[in-house]
Amino acid sequence: MTKPLNVWVVDDDQSVRWVLEKALRQAGMETRTFERAEHLLDAIETATPDVLITDVRMPGMSGLALLERLNDRLPD
Repeated sequence: MTKPLNVWVVDDDQSVRWVLEKALRQAGMETRTFERAEHLLDAIETATPDVLITDVRMPGMSGLALLERLNDRLPD
């Protein structure tokens, strides 16, 4: 049996997170959602997703800034 794809979603809009989480789980994927980019940065210290979906415009750190930070921290 293969391991399900682990997808993390970062979006400040709760309804977007809810819809994406439901759709991804229905497709057999494991999901974890975050309201802010900073919360994901805390979580990535102990685990990493297979796929990351992020909003571009969010309060605090934008999705583009998040991707830059992740690329600096985890270039692979």
